[in-house]
Amino acid sequence: MTTLSADRATVRPARAADRAATSPPGWVWGLVLLAIGLLAVVVRVRLLVQSGGFDGSDGYDDGVYYAAADALVHGRLPYRDVLLLQPPGTILALAPFAWFGSLTHDPYGVIAARLAFIAVGGVNAALIMRIAHRFGVVAALTAGVGYAVFFPAAYSERSTLLEPLGTCGLLLAVLLADRAARHPRTGMLLAGAAAGAAIGMRIWYVVPAALIAAVHWRSAARFVIGAGTAAAAIYGPFLLVSPAALLQQVVLDQLGRQRTTTVPVQERLSTLLGAMPLHLSQPWSALLSPTKVGPLLLIGLLACCIVTLGVRGARLHPLAALAGIAVLLASPSYFLHYGALTAPWIVLTVAIGSARILARLRSVPLRGLLAGLLLVAVAALNLRAVGIAQPSAPIPVSVLRPAALRVPGCVMADDQQILAALDVLSRDLARGCRLWPDVTGYTMDRDAVRVRGTPLPRREDEVWQQDVTRYLLSGDAVVVHRAATDLDPDSSRLVRAGRVLAHAGTWTLHAVGR
Repeated sequence: MTTLSADRATVRPARAADRAATSPPGWVWGLVLLAIGLLAVVVRVRLLVQSGGFDGSDGYDDGVYYAAADALVHGRLPYRDVLLLQPPGTILALAPFAWFGSLTHDPYGVIAARLAFIAVGGVNAALIMRIAHRFGVVAALTAGVGYAVFFPAAYSERSTLLEPLGTCGLLLAVLLADRAARHPRTGMLLAGAAAGAAIGMRIWYVVPAALIAAVHWRSAARFVIGAGTAAAAIYGPFLLVSPAALLQQVVLDQLGRQRTTTVPVQERLSTLLGAMPLHLSQPWSALLSPTKVGPLLLIGLLACCIVTLGVRGARLHPLAALAGIAVLLASPSYFLHYGALTAPWIVLTVAIGSARILARLRSVPLRGLLAGLLLVAVAALNLRAVGIAQPSAPIPVSVLRPAALRVPGCVMADDQQILAALDVLSRDLARGCRLWPDVTGYTMDRDAVRVRGTPLPRREDEVWQQDVTRYLLSGDAVVVHRAATDLDPDSSRLVRAGRVLAHAGTWTLHAVGR
């Protein structure tokens, strides 16, 4: 018995020594991690600037969070003074950039913030690769390259949204929890703190955080203490000032959102898996359509889930992927950037699962060839999607900005990113002008009108029409450009009745008559 134990003791170090001998030096892995991070940054920068530019109108939500951060810099608290339907974490993170923009020019603050969040996306890709490294070189490279180019991840990390920092917090939590054996007390506390910070960015991150605690159940108490402490540090000050408003806006208003019927389950699932319309020439367009690629990707994901569930230390990733998909399929609303909730877990599951499947092949050249083909296919399909996506639109600042800066009072807009691009956001806050960071968010709060339990569309909601019209006409000039504001004909006529101060294409700055 003693001899057998001695044999085992000599075999294990030998295997570890063999692995160390065949692994590249640490500095090589450092360069690879840096290259993966830079690849992710390039992909996200390309997605941001190819249509609208660094300071373009990039959707809507990023403008909401930047404007709320600028309002905070000027002494207006979220929940108490301005509506905010999300946790305060991202607003706190953006506050230094908003402060910088208020000291210089608003567009400078916006551009600096977007570049910083894109850099966080690069860090996330490197973290993904570092987490997968313990499962082999193939898993690490597949995870790193896969996340760097994966369209749902890149789309969510191209600007100042909630997801980049939330994803970073969860990935740090996974990495710290996996390494907590060396320092079990402080390691799990720090892992929990990272997860708690993620929950401070978006409340949905409670689900993967709970899964991390469940997987590391022996140290779950320390993890929960760390998470609770970090979350309390983020939420606490605002809860003390306006507890009822925070609960209403962050929790109850979100639970009461109307279901987005325009995005069916099949389309949600396809976009989560990265099956995007590629607009290729025939016959490739038909062969690679989302309706055909989506089911194949789902089958591949499920196969990788089954394999990865059997890998010690990797069970968290398929569980988090499946739980995240279930949450998003059941969510009352759905937007493309929601894919960040599942992107890291899908990538890790596929990377580890495919690496284990390839490891069963005896031929090393064949294994390497198939791994290379997998990476090429992932990169080609996702980079094609990045190349044709146009999430942002240019704002004609050369025409509108001089006219906006000449307005002696307040400039109003239905999308605050416009005010930042025109360099009047901080100026108007300093002047005491009214500001709704999330204009249409009021239709999920005080302006929500329900008939037999169903919310009225904005165009038919008279309470909303009156409220938003009063807000837009409360300044000295106004620009309305967002279709989702859904002004009815009477409201639109009132808002656009003033003389034209500047006009370019579909953009018009109107004076407000008194």
